[in-house]
Amino acid sequence: MLAQLYALLLALPVQAQDSLPLYFFNTEIGSQPDLFGGESLVARGELFNHGAEAYTHITLSLSAYDAADSLIGEGFGYLVDACGTALLDHALPPGAYQNYSAPFELFAESDIARIKLEVAADAVAPPPIAPTLPGVRQISDKEVVLLEWQDDSALIFGAGCDGALFTGLDWQRYSLADNALADIEHPDAQKITPELIANSGAAIITQSGEPNPALFGGSQMTFPPHARRVVYQNDLHTLFSAEPDGSFPRLIHDGLHQYSLRGFQWARQPGVFLAVYFGGYGEPVRYFAASTSGQLLSQRLTDMPASLTVPVPTADGLAALVGRVRAGISGYYWQNAYGGSELLFQARLPGNNYPAPILDGERVYVFAEGDAAPQLQCYRRDAGELRTLTVLPLRLTRSTRAWAWLSPDGGHIALAANGADGGLWLVDVAGTCR
Repeated sequence: MLAQLYALLLALPVQAQDSLPLYFFNTEIGSQPDLFGGESLVARGELFNHGAEAYTHITLSLSAYDAADSLIGEGFGYLVDACGTALLDHALPPGAYQNYSAPFELFAESDIARIKLEVAADAVAPPPIAPTLPGVRQISDKEVVLLEWQDDSALIFGAGCDGALFTGLDWQRYSLADNALADIEHPDAQKITPELIANSGAAIITQSGEPNPALFGGSQMTFPPHARRVVYQNDLHTLFSAEPDGSFPRLIHDGLHQYSLRGFQWARQPGVFLAVYFGGYGEPVRYFAASTSGQLLSQRLTDMPASLTVPVPTADGLAALVGRVRAGISGYYWQNAYGGSELLFQARLPGNNYPAPILDGERVYVFAEGDAAPQLQCYRRDAGELRTLTVLPLRLTRSTRAWAWLSPDGGHIALAANGADGGLWLVDVAGTCR
């Protein structure tokens, strides 16, 4: 049945409904896991707003027909983000696309000959056009969740679901010199081999020893910058490092099954990192320092004082800058890897969905919620001064996140966010924090 369904792509574009200027694009039929451990059918694609108003409370209805034009299946759908999470209250702006998902069931044995999709929505005033921010350039409006600077003039970035394996993202290269974008495959994609997967044990059910290929997608396997060994987690969230072919795995930290790995913060010292863990918005951020050689460089995760913000390691990884309220003082503190902390400066702290601070010599870049809009601030350690550099084009919710990466020469910050309002921006910080 599914083999037949994949050939039933809609003749696109198809207008969703005569009274609404909404169109379906790139619709495909596939399958997804259901609540009972089986598979259910689903239509996926993009909805485009060709009108002058925004539309919210968008709901989709799907009808499936056989060759005799008899109704044989029905379903309902909604807008979704890159992870497939429903966006029930999202307002689709004019000229914008957003992914949708419409699960459906067949109640007859006939083969599907055509599928009809309809949409209902409420029109609302479009959001105001965001002002152009000095020194801020938008590169992409996709959900960008990973990025690597190749040098001062080029970067690569991956768009897709936060937490997905890097090979599950759509990668592009951006050139600062000519503002050019090109689709690429990640340079490390060819390193994901059957031997690596088998040797690492990242696709093995620990309790039974049975293989489960789906587990590898949640391993967060990462090829570190300037280090040989890879790092990854197994099905129990135990963290390992291994040789590039997955051989000689070394245990880094266990007992992490109840914690959610949210990524790695790499120190300048090759192979040294902070592993960062938290669940939803507002939860404390747990972390520990380690190296790809398999050495734990801090106390265990449960013994490290939690942070309210995503921490960043010092150059050697033996300390981290964390956000904390201690003795009534809210601010950023230096946290030693084996105990002891010291206040760097007082600040109103953002949530764990904001980027980690950026350390650049005497400069510390931090991201603040601000009274009207998110802000980029800079603290000069030599002068003891905190300055606001610019407002930022972030519109974060409790279910979306942002990240930031400094260029090798310290002249630009690449700022990314996921969710319906996600994207990638380049912030020029050369000479702004003197």
